[in-house]
Amino acid sequence: MPVVNLTPHVVTVVDARSRVIQRWPRAPEPARVEAVRVPVRGAAGVPAGVPLVAERRTRANLPEPQEGVWFIVSSVVGSAHPERRDLLVPSDLVRDGKGVVTACRSFVISGTPVRAGPDQARTAPDPGRGSGRDQAQGTAGGHGRAKGGERAGDKKDMVRS
Repeated sequence: MPVVNLTPHVVTVVDARSRVIQRWPRAPEPARVEAVRVPVRGAAGVPAGVPLVAERRTRANLPEPQEGVWFIVSSVVGSAHPERRDLLVPSDLVRDGKGVVTACRSFVISGTPVRAGPDQARTAPDPGRGSGRDQAQGTAGGHGRAKGGERAGDKKDMVRS
């Protein structure tokens, strides 16, 4: 099945020994999510002078789903489109000595509910087909803890998105 990288960075998948399994070139026109921020005043319990904002994120400029095609996206784009079952979000990130992401060891299938225990593998849903409700026995989804105790969905864990 084809995999299309929609991030502005090269995405590299490595195995446990850091050997390259696959590499995808950066997207010429990456999928992006815009954020609109509005100042908020006077939230109960927040000390005076602490700036607060409300944020609304827009939908990303994603291509329409295509049967049999996966799209690699950032965690921000993936979370903006929970209805999509064809999005792959880099996970189990590998960093260099400066903390810069250099690769990932796996992908989270965006929007796919987890229905198996942590040691049970499931069959991945076909990308571009169904809403996911009819494919509820899909594999690895959600934002659990990544290797090293970091949250897979944390901003610091995004692959340079």
